[in-house]
Parts: sequence; structure tokens; C-alpha cells
Amino acid sequence: MPTMPRVFRPGGEKSAREVRQRHDQDRGSARERGYDSRWSKAAASDRRDNPLCAYCELEGRITAATLTDHLYPHRLFAGVFWLKHWWVSSCGPCHSGFKQALERRGKAAIDALADRLGRPRHP
Repeated sequence: MPTMPRVFRPGGEKSAREVRQRHDQDRGSARERGYDSRWSKAAASDRRDNPLCAYCELEGRITAATLTDHLYPHRLFAGVFWLKHWWVSSCGPCHSGFKQALERRGKAAIDALADRLGRPRHP
């Protein structure tokens, strides 16, 4: 059976696994990032009011939301964690795929999504 060739990493570059482990250590625990019991209760309440994935709805799909997403990521935009008008009910695949890719494109892309969702833009 053929195998993949070894990856050449000059000058001590780290493997993808080592990079992920370092990132996880640097970002802190979920609790340290604000995801505590207060958040869990608030997010669950928001999903009761908005039970469908807002991102899927934009594409004409009906999918149950499994989490509450911050439209503007609080790691990049200070002070938005508890601002409910930027909470978006989301399914896991949209949050981990579509939304993460959009965040990598920058604030203009998030602003365009805010417009599509009928939400205010971040100043």
C-alpha cells in the first residue's frame, strides 16, 4: 500500500499537532474565556427564543440550532460578549465551517453577514 511522503520542515518548524496544542494552551479554558454557567443559561434561553440556525435560514434550509454564536467574535471585538443583538443561533456545521471561514475574511465580511441577518453593524 502506498504511503504519503514525509513532510519536510526546515529549521525546527513544528508539526500541525504541536501548533494546535500550543494554541489550545494559549487561549485558556472555556471558563476563562467567559463560557460559564451564566453564559450557558443565557445561551439556552436565546435558543429557546430562536430555535433555528440563522445561517441555514439564509440559504433556505431549516436546521435546529445547537449553539449560540457571537456574530462579532469577542476575541477580536472587545465588549461584545454580552450584547444579545449580536448573538446568533447556529448549528454546529455552520459555526465550525461557514462562520469560521467568514471570520478569517475580516470585519467587512462579518458586516455583510450582519446586513443579511438584519443586525446592526459593529462600529
